Amino acid sequence: MKNLILVIVSALFILSCTNNKKEKEIENDNRIALHTDTLNVVKLADTLVIYESTCRGCAFEGSTSFEISDSLGIIKLYDIITEDNNPSDMDGGSISKTLVLVPTKIGTTTFKLYKFWKHERTAEDSARFSSYSIEVKN
Repeated sequence: MKNLILVIVSALFILSCTNNKKEKEIENDNRIALHTDTLNVVKLADTLVIYESTCRGCAFEGSTSFEISDSLGIIKLYDIITEDNNPSDMDGGSISKTLVLVPTKIGTTTFKLYKFWKHERTAEDSARFSSYSIEVKN
């Protein structure tokens, strides 16, 4: 009887020590960082990322936004991940922004990435952009 209780307690102890937490599953962990100075050749199943940052504590910190313009519709902006790795009592610094993009179909395109620092968009905002050339293969 004592052995049976010991076996059951041991089994419960071992089962409780496993890590049953499931982290946010990423469908595709094949991330490709895009560059403006070259033709980026990617696969349809890849996840594309662009690393940006914005001033921490500036007047435009909360209003910084991004938009892409791809006339062929090959690339879509999927998510913007914001990370502030600075201590909370620190003034200044920067906040990193990871733009996650996904290819939607095969082809070659050049898209524009716009970075806005205010909620109201003006004509001058359309003059500030970065161009990325992408070839999506199967």
